[in-house]
Amino acid sequence: AVVSTQSTGYAAEANILLDNTMEATACLHPDLIDKIKETSTSDKESDGASIREITGTIVLNSVALHCIKRDLNKAKRVLVQHLSTLKEGEAPSLQANMLLVYIELRQGNTKNALRILKQQQEN
Repeated sequence: AVVSTQSTGYAAEANILLDNTMEATACLHPDLIDKIKETSTSDKESDGASIREITGTIVLNSVALHCIKRDLNKAKRVLVQHLSTLKEGEAPSLQANMLLVYIELRQGNTKNALRILKQQQEN
């Protein structure tokens, strides 16, 4: 299950980079993350990556896809939901923070973008 999940994540990322948004959307179907969680009973490592890491990558790819489609509200909603799943004390990834900064800047929230950058520097 992990290998096919990783393959789906890589396929989505490749399609995003190739500007194939329809194919990327198909790879990042909303039910995919739920299926990943169902197939895993823990965060055990398998094939070099934990289910948590794979899920995070797929979510970030999904957020990037929403940004490409200029659906910034949905991108922010998905990203904020993902960030709310972090364990207490766990810092968001650099990629997650940079996506959030991008969204904030595109929405005209420069103060919020600067606050996020300052927090990132402190970590």
